[in-house]
Amino acid sequence: MVKSVSTDTRSLKKCDLFVALKGERFNGHKFLEAAAKAGASAAVVQRRDRNWRPFAAERPDFTLIVVDDTLEALIDIAAMVREGLDVTAVAITGSTGKTCTKDFLASIMSRSARVTSPKGSYNNEIGVPLTVLGAGERDSVLVVEVGARHVGDIDRLAKVVMPSAGIITNIGVTHLEEFGSREAILEAKSELARMLPPDGTLFLNADGVPKGKIARRTRARVFTFGTGRSADYRAVDIEVDKKGRASFSIVGQGLSVDVKLKTPGRHQVENAMAAAACASQLGASPSDIVKGLERAKLSPWRMECVDAPGGYTVINDAYNASPQSMNAAIAALTDISADGRAIAVLGDMNELGRESVSLHREVGETLAGSGADVLIAVGRKARGFVDSWVECGLPSGSAFACARPERASEILSQIVEPGDVVLIKASRAVGLESVAGDACREGFAKSGAVDG
Repeated sequence: MVKSVSTDTRSLKKCDLFVALKGERFNGHKFLEAAAKAGASAAVVQRRDRNWRPFAAERPDFTLIVVDDTLEALIDIAAMVREGLDVTAVAITGSTGKTCTKDFLASIMSRSARVTSPKGSYNNEIGVPLTVLGAGERDSVLVVEVGARHVGDIDRLAKVVMPSAGIITNIGVTHLEEFGSREAILEAKSELARMLPPDGTLFLNADGVPKGKIARRTRARVFTFGTGRSADYRAVDIEVDKKGRASFSIVGQGLSVDVKLKTPGRHQVENAMAAAACASQLGASPSDIVKGLERAKLSPWRMECVDAPGGYTVINDAYNASPQSMNAAIAALTDISADGRAIAVLGDMNELGRESVSLHREVGETLAGSGADVLIAVGRKARGFVDSWVECGLPSGSAFACARPERASEILSQIVEPGDVVLIKASRAVGLESVAGDACREGFAKSGAVDG
């Protein structure tokens, strides 16, 4: 009897169905013996992969299900299970803010319902099916984020989720290299709008999404959220305290509540508004909306604000980066660093294609104009930050360029002082979370000049 589905033998439980996925850097077919020892009930394997054949010969008692493509099999299994679930499903997409919006919405809805939602960015063709497969019979709400690197990705994932509500947080230039154009990004995000049923609801960022172009592509009712007067749900009277935390009022569509977020960053207001608008239409009470937003625990490495032992503050936003999210994080650094130096440790923004150089330089200009005091740039592309810093007239001695996170940690340890605020952000591949970890260690800061 199969109790659940797993693709990782490290977390596999007894009676799980093990699906042996295969990618450029991994091959689950090499771990069939581990799956069997962990108590898997059976395994799904790929016909053309030879790694499973010796195992099959040695373990004829273990059931193997042979398919042409194990990833497609995982998606098909999830779609079949989803059809049997009695849940209200919400799919969230956008260039930035998907994960935080998902966390806010799940926090609100869990006040009065059983909710299935992933803890991190489980938003691809593996993560989305696994999230659906993790839903139980007693769950009534499913909150999923769906990402895309190509036109057609969201359409594929939405067919598994079967959402009745959708949120598009914004449309920027994330993954521009893969999409090839800004128009293709818009087309990809619009796939969610097309997948919603006539009795469904679509929520659009009034300040960051071309409503007219997307609203024409859906049969669902459309609501907008944002800070402008035209938004159906809007944030007003926004204030930010010395720790960068926003307080504001939500008004519109019969809702009027006051909220104070615990996560720093003005940009979190839009993410909270998206969640509040959707939750309100799903029937959440005003009290649940306020408590859900104020008590939400966001996924790791997203504007994590830590008071380091050395007497300075670390903002760990190292999970990923795009021009839009970089600018938002820089604004948060400015808000938080009112009483000390602002130090920005910024790394490459990947997957920006032909616009990479200009976009790095534009972010560098934003940083230079923000009042930041020190820049540590990590990676080849990040040198564009330094170029803009110097061209904007800031001292060259306050900008450092290095190739690896380890060197960034060395530089930071020699210059950081009590009262400083350090922002750490880059694309995931740069690995700046190691710098954040170093900076939060006891005894990290050292006195002395930087060598080189």
